[in-house]
Amino acid sequence: MAADVSFAKTREHLRELLGVKLAPETARQLVGTHGRAMTTFQPQDHATAQTFRQTPGEIELAIDAGKVNTREEGWKDLKIAVISKREAGTAVSPEQWQDDERLPPAGAVVSFAMIAKSKVFRRRWGPSLRQLGVAQWSSVHALGDGASWIWKSVNRVLPGCRETLDIYHASERLSLCAQRIFGQGTDEARAAFERGRDVLLREGWGGVCVWVSELLSVETLEERTRRQKATEKLLGYFAKHTNRLAYRDRLARGQAIGSGAVEGQAKTLGLRLKARGARWLKKNVRPMASLVCVRNSIQWQAYWSLAA
Repeated sequence: MAADVSFAKTREHLRELLGVKLAPETARQLVGTHGRAMTTFQPQDHATAQTFRQTPGEIELAIDAGKVNTREEGWKDLKIAVISKREAGTAVSPEQWQDDERLPPAGAVVSFAMIAKSKVFRRRWGPSLRQLGVAQWSSVHALGDGASWIWKSVNRVLPGCRETLDIYHASERLSLCAQRIFGQGTDEARAAFERGRDVLLREGWGGVCVWVSELLSVETLEERTRRQKATEKLLGYFAKHTNRLAYRDRLARGQAIGSGAVEGQAKTLGLRLKARGARWLKKNVRPMASLVCVRNSIQWQAYWSLAA
């Protein structure tokens, strides 16, 4: 329960469901003990590693960061990694990419999170992947938003892996550019955005360049100059990700183009760690994050089979 709700709510639920009266501090101590044990358990979990190896599918590493409020230093980045295996889904065209049923759910999921600098956090990726049976980085598909620390870490730790810029974050950039040019919420902005997303999905970086060229194909120098302020920002963003935009090819193979797995985990961690008024001692963040990660992965049963 404490992986999902506050200690006070956990105490309430235990009393109502089981008639058990437990002091909040006792709950904290019990949960903290298991959270710390799970932090140690995760990288040494051989049972889950065997299950993961036997699960068919492409290996996905999705990376993101959330926020947690600490007593010592205020809001800090909580870096999150989700390693999953997913079989190929239905091959679709760019027009069908939003089909909710095109991808099967992941067959196996493992995740971990911590407050740490990127160079510390990324040290965990290689050992975790090797523990799960990954022999070559070329078999790994890394997904993330446009944060520079993510892709610098991927290039440093996993050279040769396949990389994809999350399509939803990429789409947000296109939408922002269209709104800067045509106005927020206008039909023109909506139509321009849909055109931009279509050519991005079909042609990647080349499609972005085509769209920008279309946006700048106006008669007056004044209007072209005005639009260039928005398009230059857009080009500067996508120029850093030219090799991460192979959306059409991945859709044709029935593979993921979004980092939804880690986005979902970030929300789950956020619901627990960012409850109203919550402020954490830094030393307690990782144990609670480990508890939430184990609770929402295939490691849950493996942990309790050992704890029993």
